[in-house]
Amino acid sequence: MADLVQIVRHAIEPASAPLETYGEQVRRNYERWKVEKVKAGVSFTAEQEEWLDRMAEHIGTSLRLEQTDFETGWFGQQGSLGRAYSLFGDALAPLIVELNEKVAA
Repeated sequence: MADLVQIVRHAIEPASAPLETYGEQVRRNYERWKVEKVKAGVSFTAEQEEWLDRMAEHIGTSLRLEQTDFETGWFGQQGSLGRAYSLFGDALAPLIVELNEKVAA
C-alpha cells in the first residue's frame, strides 16, 4: 500500500522526484532526522536507537505510527507500549508525532 502511494505521486508529478519505494524515502528521511537530532545535542541509548529504528521501519511499511502499534509484532515482543514509555518517558507521544511528520513523507 505504501509503495502504491509513491507510484500515484510519481504518476501525478513525474518530474518532482525520481521514483523510489516509500521505504527508501522513509529511511532517507529518518537518517536526516537522526542527524538533525545529533546536531541539536540529542543523544539516545543503544536500546532507544533500536526502538527508533523499528519505529521508522514501521512507518515505512504502514505509512504512520500510532501508540496502538506498540501492542503487536516486534514492539509487543519487546514489552509493548509500557516498555516504550519506560525508554522515552513523557517524550514518547511527542516523539511519535515528530516521527510521523518528519520521517513519513
